Amino acid sequence: MRALALCGLLVLSACSAGSVAPVTISQAIAGVQDDLTKTGAVSVSSVQSWTADQAGRFDANVRALQCVQHTSDPVVAMIAGPVTMNLSGTFSQSGQFSVSASSLTPVFGLQAEAIRSRGQTLNVPVQFVPLSALPDAELARQVGYAGALLGQKDTVRQDVSGRIEADRTALAAHVGLLISGYAGICPAGKARPFVGARR
Repeated sequence: MRALALCGLLVLSACSAGSVAPVTISQAIAGVQDDLTKTGAVSVSSVQSWTADQAGRFDANVRALQCVQHTSDPVVAMIAGPVTMNLSGTFSQSGQFSVSASSLTPVFGLQAEAIRSRGQTLNVPVQFVPLSALPDAELARQVGYAGALLGQKDTVRQDVSGRIEADRTALAAHVGLLISGYAGICPAGKARPFVGARR
């Protein structure tokens, strides 16, 4: 009987030791935010209110892309919509324990089964456009984001559409300077596309 109890404890401890620690929603969201931050992605929204640091990071990103692609008008990647994430996870465990006795020695039969699965789906809508087309692509993204506000027949629609068009004009002017200022001379080192930093 003691052997039976000991085997039962071993089975239960083995199953619990191999269980997968659950991932909380906040941990999953924080992980995605951290990954997006590590890519060095630079926002092109609200260019009129950029700080010097934001403008510097955007310019460094563009220069890295120009050097890697050897052109003044490189193809750039932009997040064209909201990033969404679906999480799923299951854990189930079952076990059987049986004892049969013969005339000589008892025979123990052990069977344990554990099923674990975790799933994560991350949707990042990425659009690839030439640098020169970036202002228009950002304009389209902002129009889609503004949605119902642009459908109103009052000053709200005028204000929103005016701000979006002003942002497009400012971004187009900034991009134009970067394109015309490319001389084909790149510093030594390995450029990191879409980041703008060098290692």
